[in-house]
Amino acid sequence: MFSGTQQALHILAGMPFPNGKTNILVEQPTFWGMLAALKTQRQTVIGIERTPDGIDWAALERHFQSNQIKFFYTIPRFHNPLGTSYTAEDKQRLAELAKTYDVYIVEDDYLADLDTDSKADPIRAYNGASHVIYLRSFSKVMLPGLRIAAAAVPDSFIPILQWHKHSADLSTSVLSQGVLEIYMKSGMYAHHAKQMQSLYNRRIKHLREVSQRLLPQECLYTIPSCGGLFFSIQLPDTIDQDDMVNRLENRGVDVLSGDRHFLPSFPKPNLLRLCIIRTDEQQIEEGIRIISEELERAPLTSRSPKPFFRL
Repeated sequence: MFSGTQQALHILAGMPFPNGKTNILVEQPTFWGMLAALKTQRQTVIGIERTPDGIDWAALERHFQSNQIKFFYTIPRFHNPLGTSYTAEDKQRLAELAKTYDVYIVEDDYLADLDTDSKADPIRAYNGASHVIYLRSFSKVMLPGLRIAAAAVPDSFIPILQWHKHSADLSTSVLSQGVLEIYMKSGMYAHHAKQMQSLYNRRIKHLREVSQRLLPQECLYTIPSCGGLFFSIQLPDTIDQDDMVNRLENRGVDVLSGDRHFLPSFPKPNLLRLCIIRTDEQQIEEGIRIISEELERAPLTSRSPKPFFRL
């Protein structure tokens, strides 16, 4: 047990792995908190592009084969910031490549409890248990301030991970673990998770409908087909990203610059990340209407050479 997924990522970023390799591979874009952990640990980090269509498998295999990859950090379900998910075939392929090239997968399954597809298994389920460190957060369903997460790791990995975890804080709060245990044994956790699934699924479906209706035809965006919390809008190159963030903020729409989700040296699309956690359907419609108005006021004369696709 960890004091939130962020603690687990910080520990994993700095500790040695049984394969003896040193470099870390991350999707681009990826969760900004992982990039922060890697920066503070001063690790050698390599990026590989992930688009709404997925990942370049030939490039991934070349990295696994040639670049001394200690682990590959991935968010296969409801990616942050893209919102997209890997298919079952993608997960199977990742598990096989990891075993073939002795590369560990750090699987950040932070929204597992919000997936309405009961057949959407994690990478760890695809014959990859020997090379997958599976991270699961309970904070998103229970209470973000509780900061509690779990890791399922290969047996050979347990002693070294325990040592590094104990050196960080001796133990995750027993009180938090006790609250989680009571919540799960009583059935309240499963009940609340179902409610959250339904809530966010309605919001995402409404977001898709509103985006298709209100956003300019030139606008490129990714929205998950069901569930999830995040989605992305790619701006044309002619629009200043920071200026757009400020203009939207001045009108009450809080968005995050996509640059925070990329390594400093990695080519960055002109990306905005949006989140529906603290919204309702009326606010979603109003927010998309404001975004549409601001996009219409900005010049739309060029495109990124690698655009996202409308999903």
